[in-house]
Amino acid sequence: MNEVYQQLISILYGVWRKRIIAISVAWVICVVGWVFVAQVPNKYESEARIHVDAETFLKPLLGRMAVQNNIYNQVAMMRQTLISRPNIEKVIRMTDQDLLINNDEEMEDKINEIMDGVNIAIQAANLFSISYIHEDPAIAKSVVQSLLNIFMEDNFGQNRRDLTSAVRFIEDQIREYEEQLEISEQKAMEFRQKNMAFLSDKSYFEKLQISMAEVNGVKQNLKEYQNRRKQIAESLNNIPSFIPSTGMGPALRGGASSASALQGRINLMEARLDELYVRGYKDQHPDVRIVINQLASLREKHEKEQARFDTALANNDTKTLQATGGVMPNPVYDQMSVKLYDLDGEIASLESRLADRVAVTKQLQSMAHRIPEVEAEQARLNRDYDILKKNYNEMLAKRESAKISSDLETNTDRVRFRVIDPPQEAREPSSPNRLLLVIGVLVAGLGAGVSVAFVLSQMHATYSIEQNLRDKFPYPVLGCISILRSTEELQLNKRKLIMFSIMMVGLFVSSISVYVVMMLMYSPTV
Repeated sequence: MNEVYQQLISILYGVWRKRIIAISVAWVICVVGWVFVAQVPNKYESEARIHVDAETFLKPLLGRMAVQNNIYNQVAMMRQTLISRPNIEKVIRMTDQDLLINNDEEMEDKINEIMDGVNIAIQAANLFSISYIHEDPAIAKSVVQSLLNIFMEDNFGQNRRDLTSAVRFIEDQIREYEEQLEISEQKAMEFRQKNMAFLSDKSYFEKLQISMAEVNGVKQNLKEYQNRRKQIAESLNNIPSFIPSTGMGPALRGGASSASALQGRINLMEARLDELYVRGYKDQHPDVRIVINQLASLREKHEKEQARFDTALANNDTKTLQATGGVMPNPVYDQMSVKLYDLDGEIASLESRLADRVAVTKQLQSMAHRIPEVEAEQARLNRDYDILKKNYNEMLAKRESAKISSDLETNTDRVRFRVIDPPQEAREPSSPNRLLLVIGVLVAGLGAGVSVAFVLSQMHATYSIEQNLRDKFPYPVLGCISILRSTEELQLNKRKLIMFSIMMVGLFVSSISVYVVMMLMYSPTV
């Protein structure tokens, strides 16, 4: 803390040594600044305040049925339209400022000047102001009065024009949405027709799971039938096709026992084939084809057996006749054979059904990359249609509300404007604040003088305390002694102090004088 204090003392001492230069710089800057402030002209502000009387007793009765013409939105709109270029040109003509304009460039500058100077602000709930600042108080008043007249003239018919435009806009939007809805419906219909195979009540993954489950079910049933067929086939291998005749049946002649047995089986197969035909099966059906093949095989065996029997009879082959005679078909074997044939038919049917299900499953799996695209496109079409439908319904509701609002504007006097404070010609300037500017110039001059003195003291440094010497040089400092000034030096320092005091006091007195002169120079004439 002591080091900071010593450093501050050293800086102040250096500035004090350059005090004459500092006060001289302050004088120069203050004189220049005061001349500039004196040349700044006075500006006068004229303001008008307008009250907007909104009759809100209809609002509770209507609720949300009508489009309420919000007065604050109207004021915000008036702020933009009132200072538009056509209105500003009208103001220039109404205030006769166009008589002083010689070319288009001057007209453009005057329009920009008025647009930048006009201020429209909301002061309270139903109160707002129009103000303008100009060097001539009469022009400031005339500009505000002209804007006020334009404001009053435009407002009375604006509400009705706005509502008419709003209804026309809503009608155009409704027609546009109707066209977009028709286009969207046509696109959705074409998309459904094009992707009918991909679209159904169930999603793609549900259909794929159902198809795979059907494949697994058919495979399981096929496996069960194949196991049953295997068991029956193994049983048939252990059951004889013929059994010894008991003599209770008809005589076996002309075909022997084995031939008669084959004939019986042929008859049985023919009956089986007739039964299948009665059921409506065609020759291409797996069961019918199996029975036909079995019939062909049995008939071939029967012919061979009959030929063998005839040959044995012609050759008087007793052993063969004994082998072929005295036998009859085994009914158990025949029943098992019929069951085997039935199982073969069921197995063929299941294999055909399995092939169909596998083909369907493979087709669904091959469409895996296409299904998400189709579903996403369908979702997008539905979303676009829902948005259009929602906006269309909203526009229909707004059209009805706008019609009610139009009737409301026609049959009632909702809004009235009343001028509370008309524009006045200002007697006192609103700007600039010359006292503040004069003081600011004085402070700036003093600050600049001190800054110059500080810079010069740092350029021509002296060592006023021992610590500065210790910090600057690597040599030990033994001590310090006070300076002993001569009589001439003391008198010179005294004269400098008196001069500095006079210049400082003169600077403050001059600032007061300058302010008084400015006030007298720019005071309004009576």
